[in-house]
Amino acid sequence: MVTVMGKRYLMRLGKTPFELADGFETLDRNTIGRNNGNLIFGTASHKLFSTEDTVVDANRYRINKSMAARVNDEYDGFILPLANAFRPGFEAELTRTAEFIEKLAIPFLMLSGGAQLPLDGDSAGLKRIEPAVKRFARAVLDKSSALTVRGELTAEYLKSLGFDDVLVVGCPSMTMNGRGHSVDKTASIEPGARIAYNLQTSNPFGAELIDDAEAKYDATYLPQDSATLELMLWGTVPYRAVDDRLPLERTHPQFAVGRAEFQLDAPSWIRRMSEMAFAFGPRIHGNIAAILAGTPGIVLAHDGRTLELSKYHGIPAVDLAAEALPITVAELYAKADFAEFNRGHAERFDRLSGFIHENGFTHIYDSGQERARTEYEDRIASTDYPPAQTTLWRDESSEFVRMAERLQLRYVAMKKELKEVEAQKSRTAASTGDDEVAWVLERLRDAERRLMKAESELEKVRGSVKSVREKADRADRRVSSLLRLPLGVKNALGRRKRREQ
Repeated sequence: MVTVMGKRYLMRLGKTPFELADGFETLDRNTIGRNNGNLIFGTASHKLFSTEDTVVDANRYRINKSMAARVNDEYDGFILPLANAFRPGFEAELTRTAEFIEKLAIPFLMLSGGAQLPLDGDSAGLKRIEPAVKRFARAVLDKSSALTVRGELTAEYLKSLGFDDVLVVGCPSMTMNGRGHSVDKTASIEPGARIAYNLQTSNPFGAELIDDAEAKYDATYLPQDSATLELMLWGTVPYRAVDDRLPLERTHPQFAVGRAEFQLDAPSWIRRMSEMAFAFGPRIHGNIAAILAGTPGIVLAHDGRTLELSKYHGIPAVDLAAEALPITVAELYAKADFAEFNRGHAERFDRLSGFIHENGFTHIYDSGQERARTEYEDRIASTDYPPAQTTLWRDESSEFVRMAERLQLRYVAMKKELKEVEAQKSRTAASTGDDEVAWVLERLRDAERRLMKAESELEKVRGSVKSVREKADRADRRVSSLLRLPLGVKNALGRRKRREQ
């Protein structure tokens, strides 16, 4: 590790905002934790603690108790931004994180976490993971003054488990622009305006609203899950559309024409949202990206974790348990009231700031950090982020798309098998017989050989797609250049081409 003056923090992130990855790398390395919404609050957290003479590194979502000794030795603090952490699918990660925190000997800060609850807050579905949640909560409280959470539903859940030192601070993403941020909204939205929408792929709804968006506005779908990124890269079909109006399959115009955009970095995502007039959907961070850009956005709150966060920050939301979902964009836009968001933003910022100071940390919006803030924002502005990912296969034949899909599925299956064999190898301790060890190692070598072959085939397909795309770009440039020529020159070129044929 390079030695620098000042402090060095480690933070739970898939990558820092200055580590660039294209769509393929993002998918293969899972730099977004399977949901690019993590980029929004991760980038805001990284900025928040990048104070004067402080470097913030990413842990790449790797955490376990064996890392603690090295982290204690090499870093001056560990910061833990979380989203919906209290859920069955996160139980193993929660336990590993608790074991890691228990062994920390350096300053520690948890930056909010949420419980995956229904709209009524019923925590019965979390009963099984209570031991993991309690261990995690005890580990956090042993190292800091409070458990910080996203909203009141999560606070009530943790209090029901016996933890009273709970502080609602919302999401760290809302610190991105400091305490003075606000959103201005016009009285109405014009037909044909640029708008963005997102979708909850595991619970798709709102077909009529999306149909209205597609018919009357310049609409762009911004997916957030890695399965849809894989669809856009390789043509795989992770979902089956319950309604053709929903962008879930390759045939939807958002994919077939190449309008859908998968954002790969928070700064470029927010810049893109500044070009929009409105955003909506159930994905909380998709709408927060718009709000951070100053663009009105509204959340279609389908569960407790999105509703509690919206309520705390004053983000406009439709509570689907209490009211019907509008079927037109104009009607939805009229519901986007930012009075509470603008009124209370500074107060909410100060609440989180106070918690940070109480636990011995400083942040980039503190007095005396003006130069650090300017340098950070200049660095963001000068970084050449890769463009958003669009569908690569849209101009290819159906046979080509099918081949790419099959290769990708085979590659994923082999990676899974290799992971399982490696786990089996680790379980085969020295106490087992030599024959069993040899059998496991042979399976591992075979899986590695087939994985290398699959990766080679995938690289050929990637190269083919890139070549076709470059040819298409060159053709577009030639056409654009030709359109600018005088008519007489165009006619002369046409006669020459006919003679050559």
